[in-house]
Amino acid sequence: MIAYFVMELGLEDRIPTYSGGLGTLIGDTLYSFADLGIPAVCITLLYKKGYTLQKITPHGMQLDFDAFWDYKKILKPIDAEVEVYFGERKQKVRAWEYTIRGKGEIKVIFLDADLPQNDPDIRKLNERLYFDDGLYRLRQEILLGIGGYRVLKALGYNIGVYHQNESHSALLVVELLRELKDVEKVRNKCVFTTHTPVEAGHDKFPIDMIKEELKMYDHINWDEEAIDGFLNLSALAFKYSCKANAVSYKHMFVSQRIFQGINAKCELDYVTNGVYHKRWIHPEIKELFDEYIPGWDDNPILLNQVYRIPSELILKKHNKIKNELINYINKNTDAGFSDDVLTIGIARRITAYKRNNLILKDIDRLIYIAEHFGDVQIVFAGKAHPKDTMGKEMIADIISKIKTVKGRTNKLKIAFLENYSIDMAKLLVSGCDVWLNNPKRPYEACGTSGMKAAMNGVINFSTWDGWWLEGGIEGINGWGIGPKPHWLDMSESNDEEDLEDIYGKLAYVILPMYYTNKDEWVHMMENSIATVGPYFNTHRMVSEYISKIYQIGLR
Repeated sequence: MIAYFVMELGLEDRIPTYSGGLGTLIGDTLYSFADLGIPAVCITLLYKKGYTLQKITPHGMQLDFDAFWDYKKILKPIDAEVEVYFGERKQKVRAWEYTIRGKGEIKVIFLDADLPQNDPDIRKLNERLYFDDGLYRLRQEILLGIGGYRVLKALGYNIGVYHQNESHSALLVVELLRELKDVEKVRNKCVFTTHTPVEAGHDKFPIDMIKEELKMYDHINWDEEAIDGFLNLSALAFKYSCKANAVSYKHMFVSQRIFQGINAKCELDYVTNGVYHKRWIHPEIKELFDEYIPGWDDNPILLNQVYRIPSELILKKHNKIKNELINYINKNTDAGFSDDVLTIGIARRITAYKRNNLILKDIDRLIYIAEHFGDVQIVFAGKAHPKDTMGKEMIADIISKIKTVKGRTNKLKIAFLENYSIDMAKLLVSGCDVWLNNPKRPYEACGTSGMKAAMNGVINFSTWDGWWLEGGIEGINGWGIGPKPHWLDMSESNDEEDLEDIYGKLAYVILPMYYTNKDEWVHMMENSIATVGPYFNTHRMVSEYISKIYQIGLR
């Protein structure tokens, strides 16, 4: 059986324990596990105040509130209690359970140290996701790795593979080393997936902090594990795994550079991410697929047969979904969007490397394009981490540009939807005409929102990075932004160069096609479904994990 360890998890909006794309990827993976009957159990933490509930002030400031949820009504308590040491303090850990049902059942176990007999600082570990990156974070990761291992053991699970998603659960190797007393045996049970090339995704702690918090686990020489006085949990996870993987082909080369010099016996492989097609394809599109491509839901490879569907029906369905989105935007903002205007979606976690507001950088030129080449509507959504000052400044800039545009033209309209969520994402990825994604290259490990959009016939306009470098075909299923790099090219995107490409293609390619050549536009919608749907799904992804990554531990 596979033990799937995660720090965040996006299953449904009633469970606000995710911050963005990684959380929803984990949810998609578990849904495919259930559909495909994969023997697995998921371990995560219970965050009783969720991630963050976002409110935007009229001046564009993001306010953060606790995202309380009624976990006692959604989760089932499990009769299992274990003890975990934090320093010299022995603390109790209990667990809650959520069941995902498909052809098989996947149990999701939420760890909870918020017990009356525990110390107040340990009880706080179950308050919020990604609240702090210091001692609080280390203790959460002790809870996840060591606590998760012990709860699985208490429940009688026979685990063949421990899958660490990011390095947050890497301290489970502490328990494995204590129990198995053999490094090779530990490696043969562990696999590690790195999901990001960004520094924030690789937790590291001063070795003195590690020694203090893990002093009761004295079977490990922490000085030998240290790198420049720190314990890097990604390096620890990589070192004690038999298989490690990046989440796209490009990301593999980026990650090889990051992990250079790590004393690991396994080479870094890759499994490109996917999305759970049944969750993200809109019900209106599903109706067409059910009629013309029977079996697509169990076998998404069949989406390459989308050309069986009359083009006019695809456009009719898309327009119906777009109307639903436009009504939602107009109900929640004063943007005054229209059904017949090209609508661009930019919705994802808001942080510096994703350059969410890049298209607004030269607002005068954007207004000129809208007035001379065709009306444009842009809808933004996304949350900045409560401590991400630059991310919050990006939101404020978007709100400021919305006000600027309103006073100057009615040809360009911009909206910002607050408190981005899974349900909102489902409408955005299916109702927009173009999905814009312009992160700074090479920092997009994969990206999955564009996959969701493409499966709904929404056309991608994206930086050549992550999954798009594998799946994008210029002018066939979407458009690229900036130069298309070689796999080994680690150069960074240039904002001015990418912005020129965005404005140029918008003015001379995208707008003319949308307004004057609808037949070609719909053909690109079909191409998007046919080229992205069959491959970039979690059914294929899970199958690759079984064959490429889990093979040793599942023998």
